[in-house]
Amino acid sequence: MVESENKLIRALGLKEAVSMTIGTVVGVGLFTCGSTQIGLVGSWIIVFTFVSLLISIWPCLIYGEMSAALPCAGGTYNYAKRGLNRIWANMAGWHYIIAVVAIGAGETLAFANYFKILFEQLGVDIMWLDSRIIACILVAIFLVLNFRGIEQSGRAQTGFIFFFWACAVSWFLYMIPKVHVEYFGGIAMDSLPPFRELMYIFGLVWWCYTGFETCVSMGAETKYPQYTLPRALKVSVFLVFSLTALFQWFLVGLVPHAFYDVIATADAPYAEGLKAAGLAGFPVILLCIGIAFGGDLSTINPGIAAPARYIYTMAEDGALPAFLGRIHPKFHTPHIAVIAVGVINFILIATGSIEYIASVSLISLAVCYMIGCASYLGLRKKYPDMRRPYKAPHGVLGSWVTFITYTFMLIFADVSALITAGVISVLCFVYWFVFTRKKGRALLSIEEEIGVIEEPDEETKRKLDKDYKIWKTGTIIVTVIALGIYIIPMLLR
Repeated sequence: MVESENKLIRALGLKEAVSMTIGTVVGVGLFTCGSTQIGLVGSWIIVFTFVSLLISIWPCLIYGEMSAALPCAGGTYNYAKRGLNRIWANMAGWHYIIAVVAIGAGETLAFANYFKILFEQLGVDIMWLDSRIIACILVAIFLVLNFRGIEQSGRAQTGFIFFFWACAVSWFLYMIPKVHVEYFGGIAMDSLPPFRELMYIFGLVWWCYTGFETCVSMGAETKYPQYTLPRALKVSVFLVFSLTALFQWFLVGLVPHAFYDVIATADAPYAEGLKAAGLAGFPVILLCIGIAFGGDLSTINPGIAAPARYIYTMAEDGALPAFLGRIHPKFHTPHIAVIAVGVINFILIATGSIEYIASVSLISLAVCYMIGCASYLGLRKKYPDMRRPYKAPHGVLGSWVTFITYTFMLIFADVSALITAGVISVLCFVYWFVFTRKKGRALLSIEEEIGVIEEPDEETKRKLDKDYKIWKTGTIIVTVIALGIYIIPMLLR
């Protein structure tokens, strides 16, 4: 594509697509609300985490098929626009924007909490500083980064992810001798909370996986998307499980049951849990550095980039005000949409509640994924002959299973967050009815919308396959380790 054209450019490869996706997912969920649930269910957390993986695999594969066939900016919005209609497309877009911006907003608050604990361990007291101030400053920095171009943002994202991995592995190795197998109590605790509370806990653990389709929202900026996007989705969901399971294993093995009440109510459960267990100092410092400057920053970055692409696509399509669809002539970024995401971030940060933000996010993303599954069924019916470079196994069955599962999960979600999601839905419908219903903008043909998708030459294809093989092999190894490590305490007891 000629760079002088005022369009988005394809600059992201498999490495960046995986980094963007993992970055969105592994962060505030794992290091705040997701892990606080260990204070309620103990070593049962692995069961919740594994089931969350199972109900995320099929939708990942379904999104892989849709993203390879329709590699556009905007993800679910574009799928719903063609597979269902514009009303449902708008609904998916609004909920996705709110949900992923909420992930980013929660992440900035999580960063602020771990950042303050880091300085406390270094002997500098900044606990008096409002976390919301730190969070807003961080959002402003990432707004500038995303404003200046997807290539810079993609490179920074890869750096954050690999820095996080390096810190995580170093922390794991350092903490292994301090793990107590007796803290696991086998695979279960003596008793569990009531079923309704269990479902609420499960929802917060599942939130550790939400955002698993982040890379598809940047389909218009991905090189060779027919290969890159399905592969990135398949790799990412298992890497998310592995990281989540490993960190949870260490928290269970390091903190005695007597301090579970500390974990259950902590804003920074890993740091607070270690301090309560008498492991302050270097373990907390290394952990906070990895979480704050690796895990948290890697989530904030795509938490701005991905929803900005939805806003851009919807504005370009007439579903939002046209000025939000402008592309910066120099940086080729949807700069107005990026600023809009920043404004929403500031509003959510002002609430100061990570748990409320988490509940809003998981409900809106569940709604978005349900619309995505319905869109998949619609696309299969309306465009049976559409070119599909990748096909999800038993995709129709998977769509129905996912739709029913997520509906059941929403029944037990936080009531105030459900009301918020309802208000978002009503506002979306009113906006569509008043401002966009009569515009009647005709759908472009698929070819016109996605443009020419370049097919790699043989040498490039071999390189793509080699890169994917490396990622796949590494993912299999890490996943096996993450599952196997839970068997060790049972064998040693």
